[in-house]
Amino acid sequence: MSYLQLRAGPNSRLPLSTKAEDQSLYAHVRARRLEADGIGALDKVKDYTLVECFRERGGRRELLLGFKKRGLGVNKYNGFGGKFEVGETPAECALRETREECGLSPRRLEWKAQLLFTFRDSGTVMRVHVFEASDFDEAALVETDEMRPEWFDVDALPYDRMWHDDAFWMPLLLDGVAFEAWFDYAAGGEDVNTVAEYVLNRTPASPRHVVAARNAASPP
Repeated sequence: MSYLQLRAGPNSRLPLSTKAEDQSLYAHVRARRLEADGIGALDKVKDYTLVECFRERGGRRELLLGFKKRGLGVNKYNGFGGKFEVGETPAECALRETREECGLSPRRLEWKAQLLFTFRDSGTVMRVHVFEASDFDEAALVETDEMRPEWFDVDALPYDRMWHDDAFWMPLLLDGVAFEAWFDYAAGGEDVNTVAEYVLNRTPASPRHVVAARNAASPP
């Protein structure tokens, strides 16, 4: 079984291994540059899900994004998801969070990616399980206290109003590619919204990239 097939299981988790051959992304996390005192390179890991909902309209593919009204990522467009409840699998968490945030209950849910996020002024690693969703009752779509949903043509996504990392990995998702990635944000987190370094893997081996300049629409 290939590396990506192993990672694409319904309960897939990137291992917290100290061996580079087991998981190169964590080696990058441990070696990342820190810009605050008293934090560790890998203090703790928090798991989240992220669901990207798609539909076809008039021969065009559209992606449903939610405008975040409060909490992490406020005033940005994002997919739907959140923290795991005790005992949940990634798929169970993805379905529950999507229903809670926009009312949709996808009948098709496919694992696509796992993303690691670090911030240079924090010791927490965010591990995000990304799913692609479709086949749902659109009449159930609602605005909630947390998110205001809006459909976008996939060729006109509002990258300038999304998290910076989305512009790097979203094209792979749109092309149907399974992948893993690590994004290291500059100090200041969501307020600065700037990726300083990243690794994006279609396969286990991939170069480390330093982002030279902020350009959400056309990442290097």
